[in-house]
Amino acid sequence: MTTIHTVLNPGARHVPFTGGTDEQRLIQGAARGETRYFTSTASNWPASGSGERRSLAISISLDRDFAWVLTDISAVFLKLDAGDTIKMDAVAMLEIELPVPGGSEYVYSSLVSAPSRQITAGTTAIGDIAADAYNTQWPILDTSSPAAMTFVGNDLPTYMLYPFDNTNNTVDISAVFSEAPTSQAVMTCRFAARFLQYDISQAYDWRVQSPALTR
Repeated sequence: MTTIHTVLNPGARHVPFTGGTDEQRLIQGAARGETRYFTSTASNWPASGSGERRSLAISISLDRDFAWVLTDISAVFLKLDAGDTIKMDAVAMLEIELPVPGGSEYVYSSLVSAPSRQITAGTTAIGDIAADAYNTQWPILDTSSPAAMTFVGNDLPTYMLYPFDNTNNTVDISAVFSEAPTSQAVMTCRFAARFLQYDISQAYDWRVQSPALTR
């Protein structure tokens, strides 16, 4: 049985922060700015062929000249047709690769899809597909009342992310979605993540990295 792998490279928008002197910003542990990553409304998870499984990775490479804090990450998958059910049995995780001397350090977090409502049958038995289908329905403009499945980050790392070696390696982040069922239909994917940008020197500053964080 083969697995069809798809990689989406999101767009990015950087917003520099203003206000305060350099000394004030250092003492207060203020971020330099934020970078938001996002997929376009046309980003799709292609259908898998007959008897094929599929996976989807959304990949981000952070600027190695700065330190970063991941604040938010989310994704939604939409059906391309109308209906209040969605045939999707996906699991997801977040992989963060930090370059260290001689190799890489990996950090993992789960991306969780929580149920927003039950289907109209109202089945509640644990393990019953009707009860834990995690479906939701709401109207949007570019499709006709599609069903959706949402994912949000769970237990995200709160510390700064930056390369621990002095090479040209970057911090690489991948949000990976996988489905074991075969022959699944195409889905529209919308993804967003937000990172705060800091000077790498601040990553070594106890005022910023102390347990009594104020940001």
